[in-house]
Amino acid sequence: MYVDIIRAIGVLSMNPFQIIFYVIFTIFIFPLSPMFAKQIGKEKTESNKNSKTYRVQAGDSWWGIAKKFHLSVSELTSLNGRTEKEALFQNELLRISGQSVSKEEFKNFKPKERPNYPLPLKEKIEHAYSEITHQPRKGIEFAKVNSAWVRATLPGKVIGIDYMDGYENYVILEHENGWFSVYGNLERVQVVEGQTLSAKERIGTLTKNRGLYFQVNQNKNVVNPSLFLQDGFNLE
Repeated sequence: MYVDIIRAIGVLSMNPFQIIFYVIFTIFIFPLSPMFAKQIGKEKTESNKNSKTYRVQAGDSWWGIAKKFHLSVSELTSLNGRTEKEALFQNELLRISGQSVSKEEFKNFKPKERPNYPLPLKEKIEHAYSEITHQPRKGIEFAKVNSAWVRATLPGKVIGIDYMDGYENYVILEHENGWFSVYGNLERVQVVEGQTLSAKERIGTLTKNRGLYFQVNQNKNVVNPSLFLQDGFNLE
């Protein structure tokens, strides 16, 4: 194998002493050099970025890992069902990606229009979006305090109306550029399939004692609704 390597780089004209030195340098010395270590480190980081998991290294922190993969600390801890106060252990495996769209990816194809708040009044989020494997939640559920009805977050077309246990009646809207929004926990639906809605147009009324379940997708990818709305929404 080493003869093939040497032939490939044209050093067969070396004398035996030079060849032995070259082989020793290639196998034992060069891999220890800072330049080699830097290149391997770069390749390892690129490989990790394409993976959905990351193995904790000595000296790692929640903040450092989150920065490396363009996540917020809260996103990273949520993906792993942990809190920032919990210690990291060397060699433990962390999730760094899920099925949802990341904050960095969201910037590339966020809606052309500023999303509207799906309720007429601001409400507290009672159940947050979660990618934790044992307790997934693809949308958010608002508390029901001030709002009795639901409105379209963006202009769109009604493509689905149905009922599901746990979500009551729900409506699906299709928007421009591959965006979809889902509105659940409705007692009364006030739209029909195929209907085109303007932004902030009424969709229906909420079930008694249940807040709105709100989900957003970019094509087949789930998007954290809080990320979708925090870009600046209209509450008018």
